[in-house]
Formats: sequence, structure tokens, C-alpha cells
Amino acid sequence: KALAPILEALSAGEKQHLIHRWPVWARDQQLPPDWDWTIWLLLGGRGSGKTRAGAEWVRAIATGDPTFGLEGEPVGRIALVGETYADVRDVMIEGESGLLALHPPNQMPIWQSSRRRLEWPNGAVAQVYSSEDPDALRGPQFGAAWCDELCKWKHAEETWNMLQFGLRLGDFPRQVVTTTPRPIKLLKALIADNRTALTRMTTADNAKKSASRFPSWVGKP
Repeated sequence: KALAPILEALSAGEKQHLIHRWPVWARDQQLPPDWDWTIWLLLGGRGSGKTRAGAEWVRAIATGDPTFGLEGEPVGRIALVGETYADVRDVMIEGESGLLALHPPNQMPIWQSSRRRLEWPNGAVAQVYSSEDPDALRGPQFGAAWCDELCKWKHAEETWNMLQFGLRLGDFPRQVVTTTPRPIKLLKALIADNRTALTRMTTADNAKKSASRFPSWVGKP
């Protein structure tokens, strides 16, 4: 409530800028850990805010946002991997917390559905892949990846392994995994990996933050 008068006094341009400053609105769990992790694993149920965190990280690395993400130049080639192609489209790209909902107009990527790819104005590209087709990952190379609902992947280990072969662009390829936890072998291996930064998220914490901190003109995370 104390912030409301200040926020409402901002100009339209200032509001537009503030809306897209994700670290201002994010919970601590929705921001990347501050160490040299290779895998950022976010575990949480529906509505915990993990999808928004993954999408904001991709936005940051694709646009070169200096606030967080990979240091240096924008990541030019990114993999988006989900349970199915439809899941990537409906959740990671077109969903309420997906990539198309997050960008300011001057950074908005173009979604080329027939080519299954997003292309940003600066030339960065995110290509879509499905766990139903691990072989599609054979050959392409990436500097980063976002994997959603890994515990529901049809060919989890095969898809994951193929992705790792392709993560070889740039000095320090990284990947974010957002998933509802299930007792599968691959998840246990990732948790045990000392390169993994593990974040656990709850729906209750996200609902509390949204209700108390977000003005009416800002979309919930």
C-alpha cells in the first residue's frame, strides 16, 4: 500500500520501464543464484512462479540484459525444450508467463510457428524442441537452454543427453530447468550434481508476493 501512490505518480514511460525490470518484482527464488552454476534447477508446483523465472532468464540472456543472466554479449542460440512441441508453444512461448508476455515493444521477439523458433530484433534465436523427438537435437549447437517440466519428458535421459552434446557455444553454456518434482532417475542425478544450483519454490509464497507487491497495472509473475 505504501508504494501505490509512488507507482501511480509515474509517467507512462516510467511505468513501462519499471514493469520490465524483473528483479524489482521477483522473489529471491526467481532470480539466478550468484555463483558459477551450470544448471539452475527450479522445483515447484503449479503457480509457484518457476515458468516466469525461466522465461525472464531467457529474455535476459537473449537481449543482453545486464541485470542478471550470462555476462557479456547476448546469447545468440538458445534451445527451448518441453514435453511436447505444443507444450513449449502454449506454456513457454504463448502462456501468461511465457516469453511473448514479458518483453517491452522494442525487444519483442517474432514467433515463427512454422519454423518453431523465436527471433529477437538483435538476431538472437530460440529454437523449439520436444522430448518426443530427441534426435531433433542431434547436430544443432547452443549457448544456453531452458528445459520445462523435465520430469514429464517422454524420453527424458535421451533428450537430456542429446541437449548436452549441443551446449557448446560460447565460453560458459548454461541451462535452466523448471519442473514439478517427481522421483525420476534424471532429476535425482541433477540434484546430486555439484554444478547444479537448486531452488525450491512454493505456490503459497508466490501468491503472497503477488497479492502484496504487484500494482494493478503489472501482470502477476
